[in-house]
Amino acid sequence: MASYLVLAAMKGRFVSEEGNTYDNFQFMGYSDGTDPMTAVAAFFDQPPYPIIWGDVEYLWAERLAEDPNNAHHGDYERMYVETLRARWESGG
Repeated sequence: MASYLVLAAMKGRFVSEEGNTYDNFQFMGYSDGTDPMTAVAAFFDQPPYPIIWGDVEYLWAERLAEDPNNAHHGDYERMYVETLRARWESGG
């Protein structure tokens, strides 16, 4: 099983001290999985600290190894919180 970095696109924007605004992406933690999607699902199911999921728009994972699929910055394989929550509530 591979190890992944789990990252999130937060709702809202970051404002710098200079007044510039940026998308707000956060490193959330580490997770293991057979692929990025299972790593994100495992992180969502058992986060290592309390998270207010209403602040998170979507999550994605980057493998902790040399991988040509890394560095897509959430452009592919986004997992939206609503989808994760629905999967969890349905028991799947």
